[in-house]
This record gives sequence, C-alpha cells and structure tokens, in this order.
Amino acid sequence: MKKTSRICASIMLVVAIGFVLYALNHPESSLPWSNTISYILFGVYILIMVILFVAPFKGKRMNKMK
Repeated sequence: MKKTSRICASIMLVVAIGFVLYALNHPESSLPWSNTISYILFGVYILIMVILFVAPFKGKRMNKMK
C-alpha cells in the first residue's frame, strides 16, 4: 500500500509537471470553464498528491506511538 501510494503520487507529479510545461508553451489554449473552477481543481489535485506522498510516513509515526 505504501509503495502504491508513492508511485501514484509520483505519477501525479510527473503529469502535473507535463501539464505546466504544455500550458507554458501553448498560451492560446484554455480550459472550457472559469478560472475559479480551474484553481479549485488544481488545488484538489495538489492536495491529493501531497496526501499520497505523506500518508506512508504518517503510518510509520502512528505505529511507533503504539
């Protein structure tokens, strides 16, 4: 589970970097909704990615406390 979480978060990070690079090279493109919705989606994506990176480490700390 821990390894799967890290792999998933790593893939999400690579996809996010690829998206940013594509967006920087194609400023004429846009998303079909408002910027507010885009920012919310980007925030949720980043939050999920951070949780997937941090979750395996939180599990170790909780096990040590028991």
